[in-house]
Amino acid sequence: MSIDRLCAYYGFGRVPFGRDIPPSALYRSTAHQEAVARLSWLIDERGFGILTGEVGAGKSVAVRATTSALDPSRHQAIYCPNPTIGRGLLGLIVSALGGSPRSHRAVLVPQAAEALAMAEAERGRRVLVVVEEAHLLLSDQLEDLRMLGNDAMDSRSPAAFLLVGQPTLRRRLRQGALAAVDQWSVTGWPGNRLPPRKGGSPRSCAWRPGSEG
Repeated sequence: MSIDRLCAYYGFGRVPFGRDIPPSALYRSTAHQEAVARLSWLIDERGFGILTGEVGAGKSVAVRATTSALDPSRHQAIYCPNPTIGRGLLGLIVSALGGSPRSHRAVLVPQAAEALAMAEAERGRRVLVVVEEAHLLLSDQLEDLRMLGNDAMDSRSPAAFLLVGQPTLRRRLRQGALAAVDQWSVTGWPGNRLPPRKGGSPRSCAWRPGSEG
């Protein structure tokens, strides 16, 4: 039996459960609402977040729901679907903010940092950088992100950064070679509560999607 006949039989106007479901029509499970709340907090605090889970756990859906609720006049989401293709992560950030990426990494890092800072200082827009398939990031790319997030003597970040990937990403960040990145992205949100706001703004959040559908 064809899909069209099945839809007609059950009275569906379209194929259900497709990937293009509008964020407003998503099922708001407890795990999904928790993820959106934590990601929204991450953006507000210009944090560095790591969202890990198995394939199909709902990571990208949570990110899409979060970004769809942002005010486009005050926020800009830069989305990298695959960090292994194209001109690289830094070049993508510079291009998305209206610049022409330079060719050498040594000058591309400060160029990207300057572009992020100008996005808020001149245009009043807070930037969110989302990197999908982040478990494929090279060590140099992770270090570049850490450098971008270190501003004003490590007292603030020019943007919010979110790495989305499979559980191998978290295991990689515990390795000695990436100790600086792991230290910068300290985790520790107990239970199902949002992080306490005591004396300052934590720089990182970490959440593993549950199995709740």
